[in-house]
Amino acid sequence: MRIVCLVLCLLATTSFARAEDVAALISQYRKAHGLSAVKVDAELNAVAERQAQAMAKAGVMGHDVAAPFSVRMTGVRVGGAGENLAEGTKTWAETIQRWEGSAGHNENLLMPEATHIGVAVVYSERTHEPFRALVIGRKVDPKAFRPSPFNPAPGITIGF
Repeated sequence: MRIVCLVLCLLATTSFARAEDVAALISQYRKAHGLSAVKVDAELNAVAERQAQAMAKAGVMGHDVAAPFSVRMTGVRVGGAGENLAEGTKTWAETIQRWEGSAGHNENLLMPEATHIGVAVVYSERTHEPFRALVIGRKVDPKAFRPSPFNPAPGITIGF
């Protein structure tokens, strides 16, 4: 039992460290553009993980593979958010560099009000190709979060 717990704890720590490394890369880029750093958030990680898993399973990169982004963000305490996706890149550094060169993706990376990110990479069982997802947004105080049925997560944007 202890060994299983130790292995699971190590896996969780490794995943968290990788997410922190991605946050550091994005924060460095944001700071170079006069913006604040971002931190890793468990809710946003869960949204990114669901999307990356769906893409890897389907073998297709697309914002609606798991469900439309606005639907996937329902109930997540954000005042605005965006999503960047990638397929086939070898590293997060390569992925972020590509996003920097793409207007829509770069706009999400440089979202002025962003405070937190969630990231995930899942490999296709068939092709072993990586599918990456980044969710970036401004987390809000739970008391200030008031989703409505017509606008579940205001400010949702999608980078292409």
